[in-house]
Amino acid sequence: MYSLIDPENADTREFDGEAPTLLDIGSNLDAERMRPSVWRYRKGEENAYHRQGEQEELYVVLEGTVDVTIEREDRRDVVKLTPGEVLVVPPESWRQLRAAEESRVLVVGAPNVEDDGILEE
Repeated sequence: MYSLIDPENADTREFDGEAPTLLDIGSNLDAERMRPSVWRYRKGEENAYHRQGEQEELYVVLEGTVDVTIEREDRRDVVKLTPGEVLVVPPESWRQLRAAEESRVLVVGAPNVEDDGILEE
């Protein structure tokens, strides 16, 4: 069995006035082991600085450019992602995505754990 969806037909979810707008493709695809979504950013928008409890996250830029700040132990990097580039971030690394221009990013978290994000206090 397989599932297919056009992300533009997925349910849209907002985060109480925070960026990004989430296209919830995962619930439409009935994914069991991963949690896919498409994040839609306006220029200059950024998501909350966070890390994950269990999820490893894969980011694929579909359009636009995003700067990803990643912090591990004593090191902080900013990685510029352009269309087609792929980045994987382990759960324990703090991260934040900021759109340099209007952008869409495919985000896949695994395992499929709901509300796994941990925000900085």
